Amino acid sequence: MAFPSTFRSRSCLRLMGLATLLLSLPIAMAPRSQGQEIGRLYATRPPPGYAFIRVTTLSDGDRPQVQVNSADLQINEATGASAYRAVPGKKPLNLAVNGSTISKDVVPGAEAYLTLVISKTNSSWAVQSIDEGQSSGDGLKAKLRFFNLVPGCTATLKIADGPTIFQQTPFATVQSRTINPVTAKLEGACGEANASLTLPQLRAGDYYSLFLRKDSERLRLTGQLDETEPYRER
Repeated sequence: MAFPSTFRSRSCLRLMGLATLLLSLPIAMAPRSQGQEIGRLYATRPPPGYAFIRVTTLSDGDRPQVQVNSADLQINEATGASAYRAVPGKKPLNLAVNGSTISKDVVPGAEAYLTLVISKTNSSWAVQSIDEGQSSGDGLKAKLRFFNLVPGCTATLKIADGPTIFQQTPFATVQSRTINPVTAKLEGACGEANASLTLPQLRAGDYYSLFLRKDSERLRLTGQLDETEPYRER
């Protein structure tokens, strides 16, 4: 009769050990996961005086090859925008598209954030600079940035069947505000035309950018979580 008792005791010990392991895993993994969330926007910080730039396209189509200060910068296929890259502030930026330099007077200010909008007319590429100012926000909330990339349009952004978030946003400008980190269906509009996007579940401290474009006579609203490339000397 001792065998069943011993078997049960060993089984209980194994179950207790497994339960202890499962309970300990979230505790061991949580700090790393939280650190990854915090580090998405401010990955590895550059020295003081640097600026942060990213590149976005005015419309859909084949993604051009983009180089910033002679280093490739990847454009996201889905959103048409890159991550931020740290570059020396107060120095002319060398921006090249498909091998041709197109920036002549883009000089990012120290600690500033710029979104550079590239567009093609006939065979020539041009760039427009949108100054986002210096980054600031509420660590308990998320922050939205809304970019109007539709020429000749004054755009609005609102919650579908709800209140307006941004209104009277001119072409090639940005508006921003903090929000509670919730999910919602958003709608961007130019006149009678509109496009929608479902905002993902944001977390406190997240920064999220929305880009309103016009492609083939229709509006398109895309968005991406703002990230900064880890800094390295180039």
